[in-house]
Amino acid sequence: MSLVHKLMNISHKDVLSCFVMFRLSRHFGILPLAFVRVFFSLLIALLNIMLKDCIALFRPPVLDISEFVRQTTIDFLSGLPQCFLQPASENSQQEKEWGLFLSFLQKNKKVKVAIAKVEFYEFYIVPPCDGAKFCHVPVLYRIEKKQQSKSSVYNESRAEACSRLASSAVGPSKTLERNYVQADPSYLKTLGQAHSSWIFGAVAELVDNARDANATMLEISIDMIYSQKDDKDIPMLSVIDNGHGMTHQEIVRMISFGHSQPDADDPDRIGRFGIGFKTGAMRLGKDALVLTQTSNSRSIAFLSQALNERKDNLEIPIVSYRRTGQFMEVDTSVQTEALVKYNLKAIKDFSPFNKYLIGEKAGLFHAKGTGTQIYTWNLDEWGSNYCLEWDNGMSGGSSFHQGDILIRSRRIRSRPGQMSRMVPLDYSLRSYLEVIFFDPRMKIYVQGSLVKSRPLAKSLNKTVVENGVIMEKSVQLTLGRCQLEWEQANCGIFLYWHGRLIEAYKRVGSMIHNGDKSHGIIGVIDVTDLMNDGNGHVWVHSNKQGFQDCEAYALLEEWLGNRSDEYLDKYVDKIQLIKGNALHKPDHEWVQCDKCRKWRMLTPGFDSKMLPQEWFCYMKPFSGKCEMPEQKVGRGVITVSAKRSQCDPMENPSKLIEGLLENANSTSEDSNGDASSQTVEDDVLPPLKRLRRGPPRDCKQKL
Repeated sequence: MSLVHKLMNISHKDVLSCFVMFRLSRHFGILPLAFVRVFFSLLIALLNIMLKDCIALFRPPVLDISEFVRQTTIDFLSGLPQCFLQPASENSQQEKEWGLFLSFLQKNKKVKVAIAKVEFYEFYIVPPCDGAKFCHVPVLYRIEKKQQSKSSVYNESRAEACSRLASSAVGPSKTLERNYVQADPSYLKTLGQAHSSWIFGAVAELVDNARDANATMLEISIDMIYSQKDDKDIPMLSVIDNGHGMTHQEIVRMISFGHSQPDADDPDRIGRFGIGFKTGAMRLGKDALVLTQTSNSRSIAFLSQALNERKDNLEIPIVSYRRTGQFMEVDTSVQTEALVKYNLKAIKDFSPFNKYLIGEKAGLFHAKGTGTQIYTWNLDEWGSNYCLEWDNGMSGGSSFHQGDILIRSRRIRSRPGQMSRMVPLDYSLRSYLEVIFFDPRMKIYVQGSLVKSRPLAKSLNKTVVENGVIMEKSVQLTLGRCQLEWEQANCGIFLYWHGRLIEAYKRVGSMIHNGDKSHGIIGVIDVTDLMNDGNGHVWVHSNKQGFQDCEAYALLEEWLGNRSDEYLDKYVDKIQLIKGNALHKPDHEWVQCDKCRKWRMLTPGFDSKMLPQEWFCYMKPFSGKCEMPEQKVGRGVITVSAKRSQCDPMENPSKLIEGLLENANSTSEDSNGDASSQTVEDDVLPPLKRLRRGPPRDCKQKL
């Protein structure tokens, strides 16, 4: 009831008497004693009303106990801040009720905890200690959900009091809030939708992080692991690299939300948008654990949908250690011991990891090793099975029996002009990782077997290097023919950004409508500079699987189409007579050193199949040193294979035709001979005369 309404309840007789006496005093100049009595009566009544309202305004909150639960069902009590609750009894009955309440808690202290909610705080009233007086009781609390509170003196003063009390009880309270992010847990599912169209895009995000960490080795595999929570074996995807690892601040940044983009484009880094790990991990599975180590620290982070189920705020446990001599100890400068215990218990309860398994995985770092390990489980499902399927392959087998991770649907990605149904890159992780980098240097293992990288620009036949300028920025396109893509009826341009594949088999120019003529034609280009506007913005989608619609991209498409059409008109053979099974043998064959990761050109005529599984620079046919620079193909000219026929058709066309016929007839006989292709371009072949039938012309004249 408002103050005005309460004043209206004062006796009308008293108010009228006071008014009449006041008028008489002004007329006669006398202040009657009765007037003074009535006036002070009204004043006292008014003060009583105001005092009651003030008492109600500053009255402590009334806690409504919502439920009693067992302590064993609440696994996070040890990590919560603590304050003390004192009763504000208004009468003897309430004081008696308080004693009965505490007696009940003390008798059931092993099983009972009272839960009360006020505004955005959730209080856990624990039983008092034995022998303690019932003047106060310890209370643990946490922020359940922050809402815009009503503007009142009571709300502000209570929040400040709780903060001060928590600080005095358990030290700095800010460290306890680092587990929480002001975001709904369903946002984790939203993050995974960034790669909803192609799950290998999520794997690529984790590969990018490994390359940015200067890793030289990366292992990707899916293995079965026992889950105590599910009481069965479940598949778990692991991505392990030997990069420089992450500090506590770096891993907090990686799992946090809402980072601004950098002002400048770093040419040495692929990651830019700050969401790669989160979008990738949440697309692959519902839960992910990160174990990372630097030379001086080790951290564990847990991003989980299961942990945050039915919660109002997103919780991300992080545990960090620092190196002290030969040991890793809890880093108390960034967290409390209580928070560490709480976070480790959350990881144990909601993941297949316990302290022994975490210790086993940490042992993979060896003595002073560095790197990052990412484990993802509760993998994305496809119907009644998993979206991914995996094959461990055969140890010691051929390249056709190596392990791989495949997309179960085997669906081909949609591209303009796409006709072929054989695109292993779209559903085979091994095939995708073979060409994911423009200049591959990192060793990548899939299901335990090494991925043999394919530097596309060095693996083409009839290689042509085209240079151009688009929007005052230089671009360089490498065009050629690839035997593997010709067999699979594929063609198109591979577009790289920061050395990472963004678009594959992009058809341009006549490739879109004339696929038969373009089979096997492959282009390779890096557009890092072109896709940077110079003001810190890049024209690349945040999922790094495509480019934005912009002027630079439109001009690039036009330029690529013109260069591709020119290549088709000039260098694609119209007549092809095949000798052996290699129609488009690469101009040069290359091998990568397993130590320095440099590419070495093989000598002409050397059979690359004779190379060992692990090859180094000192071996034949290179017989050099790792310090020697790489060899490069000259720019701006078409390079012809050393095994290609050098016959000039304009000098002796009859000799050319005889040679072609002879080669065509001997193809089936000489299966172990030269495997190069013999080709004729009919735009330079002289016209042949039509053969006449019947006897010679001189015979007809004699008749």
